[in-house]
Amino acid sequence: MSALRIYKILAVVIAITLLVPACGSSPEQESIISTAVAETVQAGGSPTETATLPPATQTLETPGSEITLTPAITATNATTLVSAPADPNCAKASLVSENPPDKTILTPGEYFWKTWTLENIGTCTWTTAYSLVFWSGDRLGSSLSYPLHDDISPGERIDVSIYLQAPETMGTFSGSWRIKTPWESNFGVGLYDASMSTSIVVGSITPESRKTETVFGVTNVTYTVDRRCAPANTFYTVVAYISSNGPVKINFIWVQSDGNSDETNKFEFTEASTKAFKREWSQHKESNVSIRWVQVIVTSPTYREFAKVELPALCHIDD
Repeated sequence: MSALRIYKILAVVIAITLLVPACGSSPEQESIISTAVAETVQAGGSPTETATLPPATQTLETPGSEITLTPAITATNATTLVSAPADPNCAKASLVSENPPDKTILTPGEYFWKTWTLENIGTCTWTTAYSLVFWSGDRLGSSLSYPLHDDISPGERIDVSIYLQAPETMGTFSGSWRIKTPWESNFGVGLYDASMSTSIVVGSITPESRKTETVFGVTNVTYTVDRRCAPANTFYTVVAYISSNGPVKINFIWVQSDGNSDETNKFEFTEASTKAFKREWSQHKESNVSIRWVQVIVTSPTYREFAKVELPALCHIDD
């Protein structure tokens, strides 16, 4: 109610109050005055009263299922915006491992946990104001955002897990995820700032037949590259993250652009997982080779050439 109307009511009350002594007081007149005063107080409200709103709630979609998902970290939209830091190396991450690896075979409707192990290779601490956010592709029953559950200082690692469900239909389904900062930026992993992925193959295979059918193999290879400068040389450390979709013995080779290859690598996966393999390479600072790359090729059980990773430029002589 407006202030003008309140003033009018108060004026009426005052007028009535002044008339009562002149005409004599009666129970009926006292009742009229009390009623007018009560209406005035009700219209104006308490001068110290603060309007409050009910707390906001977020309804999370669970496509195709009425089962309540229980992610390792709960979605929220209560992010406090802050200014972006000036350091361009503030927010950076490395993918240490993922489980299950991409191209894992699942049955229709099967539930599973997807876990990425990330290392903070930037200069800023990740706080609970940072979130894992859905970026593109298939959500697989997930929420859109999951805040990190702990503070992660530079050099530390964190397991980020979400609970997903395979579609009821057969096929290949993939989704991409990134880390969102408190200043509304986002970043991925590795040298090329790649989004994290979850890719599954939904087929007719059953958990029992998985033990006997030879459907397993290497499904994905990703890389991280570290460069270290020395007085006369540039040293590279390349880590290849090789993923399998089940128990399998593999043979693989390292191929380098300078012809220095290694064909003696073997490994046995006991389950669907991702394993890291390291390769060292050094170059003299005065080398005139402009492009350097490393590649992993799996030779068995199925021959497959995976993408090359290009190495950063050599260190300058005065570095």
